[in-house]
Amino acid sequence: MDNISFKPAKTERNLLIVCLVFLLGFVLVTFFRTSFHSVDVAVNLWIPSIQSGALTFFAETIAIIFGTTSLVIMSLVISAVLFLKNYKTHALLFLIAMGGDAVLVSVVKTLDHVARPTNGILFDTSFSYPSGHSAGCIVFGGLLAYFAWRHWQSTRSRTLIGVGMGAVAGVVGFDRVYLNVHWLSDVFGGWLLGAFWLSFIILVFQQLRNSGNLEPGRFGLVSKLVFTAACVVAVFLVLYGVFGNFLSFSF
Repeated sequence: MDNISFKPAKTERNLLIVCLVFLLGFVLVTFFRTSFHSVDVAVNLWIPSIQSGALTFFAETIAIIFGTTSLVIMSLVISAVLFLKNYKTHALLFLIAMGGDAVLVSVVKTLDHVARPTNGILFDTSFSYPSGHSAGCIVFGGLLAYFAWRHWQSTRSRTLIGVGMGAVAGVVGFDRVYLNVHWLSDVFGGWLLGAFWLSFIILVFQQLRNSGNLEPGRFGLVSKLVFTAACVVAVFLVLYGVFGNFLSFSF
């Protein structure tokens, strides 16, 4: 994968446009979020009418799989494999993208202070907007799709990959609303934030590659140092998530 050739001007221009569109969408949803309050409440009150034991079990499983801690662990494993296979730039892209997503979501949640629904099936002490699960699955699945797109060039394969990613994002988003741990606007905000960060990180990655800053000879030692630092941060996030949840349940 590291010897992929790009069409710099057209690719970067399109990525920049996509990045700005998603950023604008996220800003608009964030700014006018209170305008969706009646819709949020209506959906929240309707959800209990479709809840069932089997569906709730499935939803709780999805919540665990796409939780921040799980995504960070999976990202560590995937990044380690890529790094050992000598795809160092892709390994770093994965870790930096997922770590940056976690930081972005945390910052926005802290700034907005949106309370979660009070009738949630699961308990969570963090703020509600945006949905970290929704943003995380976009970044995680989007990176996997990006790598797959570079490997499989056929239109059919790319279409299937895109549809598959969209389906996963849809399931995760519905899952958050079904469990009543998020408002519907939280999910839309998470999708838009994740899509913005995904397109932005890929844009930066391609610009660095096209400028020659990620060539093996120049990037060898730096990649090892950055990868080690990223792993340390990722492990810290995992431990923080595990012990943070433990303490919240203990007290």
